[in-house]
Amino acid sequence: MDPKPLTIQPAKETQLLEVLYIIRECAEQLIAKGLSSWHNTHDDYAEISHDISKSYIHLVFIGRIPVGTITVKPDASDAAVSFLDRLAIFPHFQGRGLAKEMIDFAETHSREHGFKMLRGVIPIDDESLCKLLEKKGFMNMGVASGDTPELVRIIFEKRLG
Repeated sequence: MDPKPLTIQPAKETQLLEVLYIIRECAEQLIAKGLSSWHNTHDDYAEISHDISKSYIHLVFIGRIPVGTITVKPDASDAAVSFLDRLAIFPHFQGRGLAKEMIDFAETHSREHGFKMLRGVIPIDDESLCKLLEKKGFMNMGVASGDTPELVRIIFEKRLG
């Protein structure tokens, strides 16, 4: 039997609960693994709803089943930069290379919309995502300013030239 096709599509406003559910399940799994950076404010209902209305949030489907979500939006501090956020894959579907495909999507999407750089601010204790970004050619730009000792994040950037 052929594997189900992977598609990435803008989330619809009617899919807000799916987005929230994927983020919550991923956050609970990461918290259980000891990653202290995941917390409930990461999945703020109003902000996610707003980002869906702007077509910044995408759902990842295997066949017709939503299994992941990713946010790619303009960076508030620089018009030439797109910002990668909320990369979350439902735990059962992790370890299948979906994160790599989602990052590839973010790069392509950003280029197509005229951005020159893709930036993400990643929790320092999310070692697997940090390693993946480095493998994908992102540069570790150091610790994000203003972070509290409990929530240290690393800035990763990739020129899209």
